[in-house]
Amino acid sequence: MGVLSSLAQLALSRGGTIAVAAGVAALGVGGLTLATLANGGLKPDKFSGTNSTFPDDLANLDHWMSFTAVQTNGLGADVLKKYTGIEIGSNFKTPGGSAVLPIPSNLSTDYKLQYSDSDMSAAAAQTLKMGDRALYGNQGDMNTAAAAGGAMLGVAAQAAIAGTGAGGVATALGLNADAGAAALKVGAGIALNPNKIVLFTGVPFREHTFSWKLSPKNRNESDTINSMIRMFRYYSHPEYVAGGLFFKYPEFFQIRFNYPEYLFDLRPSVCTDVKVNYHSQGYAGYVRDKNGGGIPAPVEIELSLSFKETEIITKNSLDSGFN
Repeated sequence: MGVLSSLAQLALSRGGTIAVAAGVAALGVGGLTLATLANGGLKPDKFSGTNSTFPDDLANLDHWMSFTAVQTNGLGADVLKKYTGIEIGSNFKTPGGSAVLPIPSNLSTDYKLQYSDSDMSAAAAQTLKMGDRALYGNQGDMNTAAAAGGAMLGVAAQAAIAGTGAGGVATALGLNADAGAAALKVGAGIALNPNKIVLFTGVPFREHTFSWKLSPKNRNESDTINSMIRMFRYYSHPEYVAGGLFFKYPEFFQIRFNYPEYLFDLRPSVCTDVKVNYHSQGYAGYVRDKNGGGIPAPVEIELSLSFKETEIITKNSLDSGFN
């Protein structure tokens, strides 16, 4: 039994002594010991409990959005720690640091669905195409499609019962083949009608990008911007666990608008990209304190954050109050 399968047993067992014992025993395989795996625990979250807000007078703007990092842990984290000493955090979602920013000037979302075009070039496929048109309200195709479809299904059933497999069923139905298409081209200069049909294949995870041009008015706002950049950079990256044997998953973000009623809600999202342009005005511009002292800080910074949601949207979520 390998180390990974042992850890999987530990995570899934939730205290099952047999699985835990087997997993602990297997951790010694290949020279890996509990001591070497436990070496190098998680670093403390230096942003935990912090709340950065830009600009200082954000409350006067009325429209803002918040980003709260949440630590992700496996379901068997407590079991893993108990029997191996490997620390990957508690079982519970642990809030980390947060940031509050004005709603960006460009704000959009999309509700994308995935469909594919399927080529079914064959005489039998024409029946499927008629049935497809009937599904979308073409009543003229309904009776013909039903009658022809019954005959077609009979042919397919015979082929399947004969044990010829999927290839035999396709052949019995007269589905397209490259050789047949080539013969039609060479012999008659014609091509089979592909009889395309639209097939629903799934729902992709939504992705959002938020961008700001941040112009600090004082040293405190410069420090806030700097802290926010470091926070998003920190939470978007993984961490070594067990001396580099594993990666600890980065935190995910809960993103909220203060007035979402006429906007949209976001699912828990992982940060996939942090872009920072320190010279967004097109030249190297820096300012010091009023008295000319202090470390020079950029006049303006462009910050762009990209996120991918971790759950898809369905009618179920929309009916349950998801906006």
